[in-house]
Parts: sequence; structure tokens; C-alpha cells
Amino acid sequence: MPSRVLVLAGVLLLAGCVSTGSTGAPIATPAPASTTAPMGGAPAVQPPLRWPVRTVPHVDLWLHAFAMLSDDSAAVPLYRRGYRDSITVIKNQRNLLTALDGNRETLARGLRRNGYLDAQFLPFGFANWDEMRATIEQFLQLNGDVRRAPTRDVAMRLAPLAAVFATAADREWLRLFLTGVEDEGVRFLMPEHQKLLRERAATITAVDSLWQQVYRTKFERFLNNTSQRQGDLVLSLPMGGEGRTGAGYTGRTMVAVTYPARPADAAEVMFVFAHEATGALVGPAVHDNTTPAEERAGVAARYVSSGQVQAGAMLLAKLAPELLPGYQRYYLRQAGQRLAGESRAGTDTAFNATFPLPTSIRDALAKQIDIVLSGI
Repeated sequence: MPSRVLVLAGVLLLAGCVSTGSTGAPIATPAPASTTAPMGGAPAVQPPLRWPVRTVPHVDLWLHAFAMLSDDSAAVPLYRRGYRDSITVIKNQRNLLTALDGNRETLARGLRRNGYLDAQFLPFGFANWDEMRATIEQFLQLNGDVRRAPTRDVAMRLAPLAAVFATAADREWLRLFLTGVEDEGVRFLMPEHQKLLRERAATITAVDSLWQQVYRTKFERFLNNTSQRQGDLVLSLPMGGEGRTGAGYTGRTMVAVTYPARPADAAEVMFVFAHEATGALVGPAVHDNTTPAEERAGVAARYVSSGQVQAGAMLLAKLAPELLPGYQRYYLRQAGQRLAGESRAGTDTAFNATFPLPTSIRDALAKQIDIVLSGI
């Protein structure tokens, strides 16, 4: 959740979606539900894979379009640092201009004015791009009036769009954005996916192995006690240190995290997952320990951003302390900080200075994480 390159790097960024189908199947194929039974016995049943690692092409496409329009100046950027510039370089080399590029100024102006932050979570509710596009088109045909939907189920499907794009001006922005996203996908992003699927095989294997064989079980108690027993871990090209978390079309939690460039960087997925897994704890801790004046002045919002980074570090200190130094260095890089050395004391100092929190909020977060882990 938003709590948020070199030409070669840009090419690597685009090597993202490994699912060969539009539904974003798990990259690690689960064992069949049943296998040959022992003589005289019942068939052995293989339980479903919990928190499979997946790629979901239409999630990448939608977030990519937002990344290309955003002026990403947050302390921890909403998208992978340098993403938009790297993609622009590639498209310029190909002399490629899509409808998203052609309407960029108009769309970016509307985005700056209205935010549409919640719109970034919309693709989680759809199985593929065709389904999402058809739903948006139906919403636009109804002029946003979900009461005119033909069935209650359709009205429920349209409701999230109506919540974000409530006015005629909002819907006109959405209409132009949809045209841009469709053209961007057809002429640029999806062909790149298809071409580069094979080039991330080693990275995918490394991430899946590290998650399923090592760290999923370490996170299990926290996930179970925060009602996140089942979910989908989605590798997403545009994502950096700020992931996105929402309810998925499968009925399970969907967490979109960074898509590492190399197998050696597979642990970055664990870093962003820790950041996202603790995100729901941060808002209440900040609200309970700030004044209305601080909220009006934007101080509370800054504490939320720092709090999400700090909460992920607190969780890792409890569950996987071996990841903590890497987590701290990763988020320092995300914030544009350069470390002079690799000493633990220096990293701690730089981390706490870059993501400052009042003691009251820090203590509240630590207490909540302890409560969750103890099962209270």
C-alpha cells in the first residue's frame, strides 16, 4: 500500500510478467490436488499453495500508466526509483509515442489536482485486463450512475469506480486515461512482457524458493493473527519500496511488491512484503499519538510514511533479524540516501535519521507488533 536507470536497467525493469496467461497464474505450480493412492488407501490430497508468488499483467499495466504520469517526489517513491525515466529512454529510442504519451500533460494535470490514489488498487479486483476494461467502459456508459446497473452484482462491481470517479470531470479523466492505458498496453508494455518472460526465469525461481522455503513460514504467525492466512504475493515491475495491498479478485489479500532485477536481489521482495504486512498497524498508531493540528499541518502523514518503513524493520527484527541490515540499506537507497560504509551502527543511525518517528509512535508500533505475534 502506498503508505509508495540507465537504459539497461530500464530493459530489465520491463522483464516482468512471467504468467503466460492473463489471469496471472502462480509461478510455482502447485502439486496436483490428488495423486496416486497407496495400495488400499485413499488418494493423497495436496493442500493449496499458501501465498503463491505471482505476476499479474494487468496490474503491471495499470500501475505502469500511473507511474508514467506521476511526479514522484515522496521520501520513499510510490514507484521504483527512476522507473519513468528509464521507460521514456526506451520509448524514445524506438521513436514510439502512444496515446498515454500524447495526452500526458492533460492526464498528469488531472492526477496532480485530484490524486486518484485509490484508483491504483482497482486492478486487484479483476482477473485480467479485458474484464477490467469492459467494466470501466460499462461504468462510463452509465455516466457513473450505478443505480442504472442491470443487476445488483454489476452494481457492486461498479461501486469502487464510482467511489473514485464521482464527478463528470473525474469520469472524463478516466475515459482519456483508459484510452491511453489500452494503447500503451497494445503497442508497448504487453509486447515487452511477452518478449522478456523467459529472461527473468532465474529471478523468479530465486524469489519463489526464498519465500516458500524460508520466509513464508517465518511470517506465518503474523499473517494468521492479522487475518491474512491466504493471499497472493505479486511481483510488479513498477513497484519499488512502496508496495500496494488490497482485496484481490480471488477473495484473498493481494500484495504487489517490487520485482527484483537480479536473482541476487530476491530478498528485496521480503523487505517490501514486511513493509506492506505491517501497514495497517501504522495509521491507528499515528492517529492516537498526534494532535489535530499536526494532522492538519501534514505532520501526521509524514509520520505514517516513516512509520510504515520503521514497522517493517520492527517486524523483521522479531521474525527474521538476518534480513534487517539489508532492509535498512534498501529503504535508505529508496529514499535516495548513500551509505558511506556498511557498519551496523552507521546504518542504524542513517535509517533512524531518514525515517524519524516520535518515541510515542515508535513504542505504540512495537506494542502492536508484540500483541499480534503473541496472538492476543
